[in-house]
Amino acid sequence: MVVDGKRIAVELKAALRTQLVAQRRELSLGVLVVRETPEVHRFVALKERCGAEVGVRVEVVRMSPVTQRTEDVLQALLHLSQRHDGLIVQLPLPDMVDLDAVLRLIPLSHDVDVLGMVAYEQFVQGTLPFVPPVVGAFAEVLRREHVTIAGAQVLVVGEGRLVGAPAAAWARHGGGVVTVMNKEKPDLMAHARDADVIVLGAGSPGLLKPEMVKSGCVILDAGTSEEGGVLKGDADPACAERARVFTPTPGGIGPLTVVKVFENLCTLTELKERHAGRTGTP
Repeated sequence: MVVDGKRIAVELKAALRTQLVAQRRELSLGVLVVRETPEVHRFVALKERCGAEVGVRVEVVRMSPVTQRTEDVLQALLHLSQRHDGLIVQLPLPDMVDLDAVLRLIPLSHDVDVLGMVAYEQFVQGTLPFVPPVVGAFAEVLRREHVTIAGAQVLVVGEGRLVGAPAAAWARHGGGVVTVMNKEKPDLMAHARDADVIVLGAGSPGLLKPEMVKSGCVILDAGTSEEGGVLKGDADPACAERARVFTPTPGGIGPLTVVKVFENLCTLTELKERHAGRTGTP
């Protein structure tokens, strides 16, 4: 079954907008873009559009190439955190910027992407009350398709901070038997054939072929790359014929991930309000 991520995203956005209207919340999200690429431009545009649809104000700050030192990025991040309820530092960053310094500064109270060191460490430990957006998208698909991770053989292809690493942590929390590989491993095919659930985040178009997977498996493709100006995923679309559940790229995990950013923003706001109520902080 091919998952229609766009259709599900429409449902989620409608529910979120209804929630925000009922609660009379006027939230805002700050997005910091340090290195503008066509892919970054597309991702940011999706977030702006989703914000408009659910009723969240999105401010995008694009840094000039002459103000891309680490201290400039840190200063911009601090300013955004003072003006908004949540914030995003859009990756990748230029090589001259200290990524670790930026990740250390992202406050837990605003970290809708679960990208900062504090939030990510809590997520890996299983103590964070929300999850990275891409993980939320995976969980949404599995819940709707009645797929359970517990006891399943889970193959995660890719080890990056945005997809592979959080996906592996999530699958382990869910009781999956997890194997993490990258696209260079020669025994990838053998592991893929044994996997019940395959999570893709390698950024290698068409990496997974139909002959590499068993019938009835679940394929969650979050790999994105451009080939000939066309956005493609890590799975050959023909894999859908063998899979019980298949998320295409584009139109699968991507639209859901964007909505999960705004769901996390609402969750963070609720958590901050509860904390303020307990402590009496205005």
